[in-house]
Amino acid sequence: MRTSNLSKSHDLFIIGISVFIGFAVALLNGLLIYYKQKPFLHHGLVLFILIAISLVGLVLKNRFRKPSKSMNAIPLICMLILGFLGPQFIYQIRPHTFFISGLAVGAIVLLILAGTIFQPVSSRKQILSIGSLLVAYALGFYLPYEIVQWLIFGLSILLVLYFIMTNPIRSMVTGSIVGAFVVSAMVFWGFSTPVIFHEAQAKYEDKVLFTTETQFHQLAITQWKNDYWFYIDQLKNLSSIDEYLYYEPMVHSVFTVADDVENALVIGGENGCLIREVLKHPELQRVDVLSYDSLLRNLAMENPYFTRMNKDAFSDNKVHIIHEDLLSSVSNATKKYDAIFIDLPDPRNIETNQYYTIEFYQLIKKMLRKDGVMITQAGSSYFATEAFYTIGQTLQKSGFSPLPLHNQILTLGEWGWYLCKKDRKSADIHKKLLSAEAPDVDTRWYNQDAARLITAFGKTHLDTMHVHVNSLDNPLVYQYYLKGNWRLD
Repeated sequence: MRTSNLSKSHDLFIIGISVFIGFAVALLNGLLIYYKQKPFLHHGLVLFILIAISLVGLVLKNRFRKPSKSMNAIPLICMLILGFLGPQFIYQIRPHTFFISGLAVGAIVLLILAGTIFQPVSSRKQILSIGSLLVAYALGFYLPYEIVQWLIFGLSILLVLYFIMTNPIRSMVTGSIVGAFVVSAMVFWGFSTPVIFHEAQAKYEDKVLFTTETQFHQLAITQWKNDYWFYIDQLKNLSSIDEYLYYEPMVHSVFTVADDVENALVIGGENGCLIREVLKHPELQRVDVLSYDSLLRNLAMENPYFTRMNKDAFSDNKVHIIHEDLLSSVSNATKKYDAIFIDLPDPRNIETNQYYTIEFYQLIKKMLRKDGVMITQAGSSYFATEAFYTIGQTLQKSGFSPLPLHNQILTLGEWGWYLCKKDRKSADIHKKLLSAEAPDVDTRWYNQDAARLITAFGKTHLDTMHVHVNSLDNPLVYQYYLKGNWRLD
């Protein structure tokens, strides 16, 4: 009876090991598929490798005699560490995932099926072992990753308990098994990556660090080496590599042409980088922030990836957040500002188109002091030329004298703005921008030479004379923007 019970428990041990391996391998390779491997080819290749290694294991089993406890323990430790921690570390150390996972898969399966964990068994048990492995491997691709991770965790506990029960607790080998498991568990909880990042990984080339949704957008943050990329709705929004090439010319060109800026309004600019640049000017007394996406702004106030980049700008005493709806606040505004910075989403749809209309700009004009300066982002003069010049025409009809600016953002491409004053010729703004000394603040790129560069456009490659004014009744900018000129025929 005792022998029968031991035989059954040994069968369960074999099944448990095989299921553990199957789940671990499925999780490892599932992550690789999310790294844009070809799913069908990868599934089939891994399955073929598993079967091939299993057959090699069957041959090697016939050559093994009864293994010692040390021989039992060493591969069990390796199996626990590789299967338990493998999926987490595979995800952490890209781009070497393919090679390391291949090594992990091969080591796990070969050690187990070669007979170094359990004694040589009958053909029935060999079939049971391989069958359990393949079933768990296939099932691992259909179960949610979070469930698979917990199954691996639970199975590892059961395997350790079984080993302890079938070996003297005083054994040094048993102590090593327990110690390895405890360390593995601690590392797992310390480095475990939320499952949602794995599922989002298929959409991005680099490793996903953070993902969430706001009331308007889906946000993701990825990492490449020591830099971060910020995506909104899967489109590149900015990168820590070169975000200063966007925000420095946008902010410091305003302070170059402005007579005096004591109070400023930032419309949009939720990531805080624009505010960071504005705060570099000591004459500034107050910055009001009116957000389009308040959840994104709140995230930029707390999330370490944002605060590291924006230098914790929102915590400055000069910064005051206006907790009102954007359009309602602009429509009912009575306060006047020396400078207004508009950094709103591109006009990709009818919703965002309204922030580039003559009606919106006329409201902004009322908020600006007589000698005040306004700047708005206007998309790419290169990739959406018609949209860019339509914004310029609309600003002009709104009572501004717009001076077009642009700069090459290495990770985004060509980008543009309009620097505006009320009732002042754009030629006068241009002259002052080129003649006045750049503000004496800490910058990484912007200086007087940069001011000359951002005003030089050369010849446009498209006819822009036909563009019209964008209004609520005749929304054109978003149509031009979506049309673009991606094919430069």
